[in-house]
Amino acid sequence: MDISFEARVGARPFACGDTYTGLGTTATAFEPMDFRVFLHDVRLVSEDGTEVPIALTDDGVWQKDGALLLDFADKSGQCTNGTAATRTHLVGTVPEGNYRGLRFKLGLPESLNHRNPTLAPAPFNDTTLFWGWRYGYVFLRVDGRTTGLRSGYVMHLGSMDCPPAEPGQPYGGCTLPSRPEISLEGFVLEQSRVVLDLANLLAGANLDANANVPNTSIGCMSQKEDPDCAPVFTRLGLPFQDPSEAVAAQTFIRLE
Repeated sequence: MDISFEARVGARPFACGDTYTGLGTTATAFEPMDFRVFLHDVRLVSEDGTEVPIALTDDGVWQKDGALLLDFADKSGQCTNGTAATRTHLVGTVPEGNYRGLRFKLGLPESLNHRNPTLAPAPFNDTTLFWGWRYGYVFLRVDGRTTGLRSGYVMHLGSMDCPPAEPGQPYGGCTLPSRPEISLEGFVLEQSRVVLDLANLLAGANLDANANVPNTSIGCMSQKEDPDCAPVFTRLGLPFQDPSEAVAAQTFIRLE
């Protein structure tokens, strides 16, 4: 089986080298620099509500150990990270049946998140998607040059509040794991496609100016102290500063 994913910016397909207008709270112009995302724990939902895991096919490039990397940036225009190759679908197997929904988690599971990318197999071997052993991988990377931030606005999603591991333990748990659960009802196998819409993701963010808060990054790099992260986390359906806070449904990803 094959599930297609399409990157969009509003009504337009995402493409490196294009310029998009009307983004964020300032309706800025946006020139893509990167757009990649990890997914894992992919499941179909049967007619009776049972979740059926999809066995992802290990291909040595994009899929491994139940996780996958989607890459919408092809190194044209301002896109300089990653590879010229793109990946816009997943491949796996699932028992025959009638299915009505698709669910997955954005990011990597804790078991894959804390490792050395220089020794890891693909797709976990790209150091531009890695922060460090303690915090792990960048689950979602969106970079773009805007009218106000010519060096680039960045949105890097990853785990927060990650204490050092206890002695003898391989890694420590993170208080804010930042792995949104995506649930898409009405999925039709071999017909539906999954749309990731940057215009929706960034709708509440000021992409032209950075919050004047010391020791925070341009844009959002998943820091609790950075108010620039709050509107993006809201659209991902994630708590921002307190794991117990109530969150609204995500608006970044939808079915068509």
